[in-house]
Amino acid sequence: MKNRLYYDGECPFCSKYADFLRLKKCANLDIFDARVHSEWKSLSADIRLDDGVIIVCDKVFFQGVEAVNMLLLVCRYEGLFFSMQKYIFKSKLLGSFVYMLFKFFRMITLKFKGVA
Repeated sequence: MKNRLYYDGECPFCSKYADFLRLKKCANLDIFDARVHSEWKSLSADIRLDDGVIIVCDKVFFQGVEAVNMLLLVCRYEGLFFSMQKYIFKSKLLGSFVYMLFKFFRMITLKFKGVA
């Protein structure tokens, strides 16, 4: 079974990241807009899209920083962006801080769009 990534299609940052993964043709990964494909909601009663990107690997879900770390294992590609991502997220402290910043900017962007 392929791994599944769910992202917030209303968030321009999330959408660009999903487009990047599609362009890189990340093997063994299907990518879905979580606002259109809602099967992720059946994973857990506690899961919320506002808590970050969701990846399902072997029927286990990861969200937020853990999901990004799992993507680094699932996706194998080279380049500056991937190298920066690996550097940032190999540190739990730095990865959590950077992800928190992205969530903050996401929240502001969605408020301006009238979505959140």
